[in-house]
Amino acid sequence: MNSAIGRSQVLRFYIKMFSGGNKPSSSAKDDDVSSLYSIKILSDFLDRSDSSLYHEVYPGTERAEYDFTLERRNVNGTNLLESTSHIVKGCLGVGILSMHVGYMHGGLWASLGVTAVIGSLVPYAMYMLVYSAQKLYVRLRVPRLTYSHLVEAAIATGPMRCCRKHSKVFRYSMDVILFSEVCGTCCIYQIMIASTMKQVLESLSPTILGWHLSLRIYILIVMVPFFCMSMITNLKYLAPFSLIADLFVAICILTTMYYSLSEAGDIRDRPAYKDFFGLIQFTGILLYSIDGASVTMPIENNMTKPLYFPMALQIGMTIVLLSVTLTGFFGYWGYGEKCRSPIITHMPFETVPIILGFLFLAALIVSFAINFWVPFRIIWHYIGRRHKRKHGVWERIYRGILVIIITCLSLAYPNLIRLMILMGNFFLSITTFIVPALIESLVTWRPRGQGSVRWRLLKNTLLITFGLALCICTLMYFDK
Repeated sequence: MNSAIGRSQVLRFYIKMFSGGNKPSSSAKDDDVSSLYSIKILSDFLDRSDSSLYHEVYPGTERAEYDFTLERRNVNGTNLLESTSHIVKGCLGVGILSMHVGYMHGGLWASLGVTAVIGSLVPYAMYMLVYSAQKLYVRLRVPRLTYSHLVEAAIATGPMRCCRKHSKVFRYSMDVILFSEVCGTCCIYQIMIASTMKQVLESLSPTILGWHLSLRIYILIVMVPFFCMSMITNLKYLAPFSLIADLFVAICILTTMYYSLSEAGDIRDRPAYKDFFGLIQFTGILLYSIDGASVTMPIENNMTKPLYFPMALQIGMTIVLLSVTLTGFFGYWGYGEKCRSPIITHMPFETVPIILGFLFLAALIVSFAINFWVPFRIIWHYIGRRHKRKHGVWERIYRGILVIIITCLSLAYPNLIRLMILMGNFFLSITTFIVPALIESLVTWRPRGQGSVRWRLLKNTLLITFGLALCICTLMYFDK
């Protein structure tokens, strides 16, 4: 997530890596400096790797491996426990609030089986990203790379010489994909808050219920606090509220699960499997709930001992998978075909649940503000340099414009579950399966490779095929 609700520390580093800091760039030339293909380190690597005389003139040079862990010198780096916490916060998405709906679409036991398969592929893809990045750190002699720069470096140093000069285009494309993905997440937050507000207020007030206000009206109402929260230009003011938001959401989910178990009947009444497109819908919601590809590199980049990332990944993803499985399985078992999103709306309208409902809304608003930073910093990195005067004023103007754009997208497509399916199966399939497999293939490529290299190519081809199949099946689902 995200939970995605607790991503503040992860996103703080993510934002810093995207933006290069909070200061505006001095000129358009800075963009060339930030491009890995144009920096001297990368061009030097290409020159010496292409030279047939390199090892004769400088024998043994490549044997002195670069230790990227010593070069980071990160005073505020995270240890194993903190990194594990960040993985849980970064991967456990807001989609967990809709997992029971996913189980309803896919069937109880078929969805459980798909959870096991996808739940093993996602952390493996995250590991592939870090494995490839750490190989490139040594080759390029750089201490860290963002996801977009990792794509650029893999293309620029890969075996396809015709693509090397276009590596910056791939970096821009990755930024566009990440921007679209997180903007979609902001839309989901807005629709979820509007939907929850509609159900809570209409249950409390017969007068409001009689007005028959559409969901789009509530989306416009929700835009007001979003607009105000977006004007906060320093993430540290939001960070203290992140943990409180996590606590509120956890309490709400546990309370709802308690009510679901109290209503659970015979488990045999729940169908084990429904249909193929039902599983496609479930896969999209699941991917959206557990995906962490976009936060993998920020977490690894900020670790004091990055070689321990696989251990943090195993522990963190185990917690994430247990959380989404329990919520989805028991939520569907309890509420059956009456499941609706978010799961908090199933609580009875008594005093304590109503109070929890409003705390839940406040937590999601804070979460929106935190997640809003990522797409804004991606785009501000490119447009902020155009405004050297009144930089703060222009930043707030563009923040407001982005909130309006997100609201317009939410108004145009207010179907929460279908939006999650699109985000999970289309955008996240690209960032989670297709791109990591492509990167590892380029990084580990050898003209006459050993068996292990050939096995990696076969395995990565299957992952890319799987990701493309999810994208195609999603398009077929939306054409139905």
